[in-house]
Amino acid sequence: MKKKYLKYVVLTTAITTGVSVYSQASEVHASVQNKVEQNQQQAYADMIQVVKLKKLNSIALEITFSKPIPQEELNLDQVKKNFVFSNGLQLTNIPQLKTGAKSTYIVPVSVQKPGEKYTLTYKGKKVRTFIGSEKKIELNSVRQVTNDTFELESFRTDGILDYQYVVAADADEVGDLAVTLNKHNKYNGVRYDIIPSLRDQKVTITPDGGQPIVASYVPFTQATDGRQAPKFRLPAGQTLQPGITYTVTADWATVKQSKFTAKEVAPLVIQSAKQINATSVEITLTADPKDELFALRQVKLTAEGGSELIAQYKFTSRKGATGTFDILNNGSLKPEATYKVTPVGAWAEAKDIMIQN
Repeated sequence: MKKKYLKYVVLTTAITTGVSVYSQASEVHASVQNKVEQNQQQAYADMIQVVKLKKLNSIALEITFSKPIPQEELNLDQVKKNFVFSNGLQLTNIPQLKTGAKSTYIVPVSVQKPGEKYTLTYKGKKVRTFIGSEKKIELNSVRQVTNDTFELESFRTDGILDYQYVVAADADEVGDLAVTLNKHNKYNGVRYDIIPSLRDQKVTITPDGGQPIVASYVPFTQATDGRQAPKFRLPAGQTLQPGITYTVTADWATVKQSKFTAKEVAPLVIQSAKQINATSVEITLTADPKDELFALRQVKLTAEGGSELIAQYKFTSRKGATGTFDILNNGSLKPEATYKVTPVGAWAEAKDIMIQN
């Protein structure tokens, strides 16, 4: 019995040791393999070079690389580290791969100063120097949308295309409106100017006899519902005055019909609201606005005890007349509480709209 037990112990020890050694070997192999993959990815990234840089207009560049930019590098924080320009020029959003291209990207930038010399440094290496473009994007007209928001419309029939129609990332979403441009940005013999992402862009709106006002681009309103009509909004608390004529100008665009006379526009009307979860609510209007008019709008949620929460529209969440609003500042709805919904500002009206949690 002792001999059998001793053999069992020896055999168990051998098996356990073998398993342990095998496990350690597997971990070492996985670690080595992971490092090899990381080195390969880094080597690939280091091999990418700028082959060509072309100025499209005062706020857009077209840059061709020797290889596609790795997907993991296409986030705003990383691209802003990788793309550095001199003399105050800045990348404003993520470069977008052109539909049909292997490594050519539409690169949105802040407004270039005509004649200014700029140097692009990519991943710490100075790769290209160019002179600021004086070419402005030719927009067609301006139209009031709400009491504090207006839009600048352009048409592809005038040779203007929003970038969302020509980049691979949005090709499926825009469907039949998608266009594959050649290397000269031509399609069916027509050459197009491209409106890049307008993130952080501004325009100036001046009332007759008054002082200029700077209006900011409203995110995600560039090419909605098949229209090229980005929205711009006055600073918080300011509104367009009915009967006053305004002129819109921009240092990155010209507007053919740049004047409009403001009128009183009825606010949107909130029909109902309901809780989605502890940190989000759903707001439904009486009619579909057929555009991203919810963008940057907020509602106040007031509990019976007087405590308040602020919820802001979640970009691109609109489905018809309904949009999702996320509660700000890490707030959350209390269980079994009832909240009254009130628009923040005059963008909408709400009469006795309640959320029962």
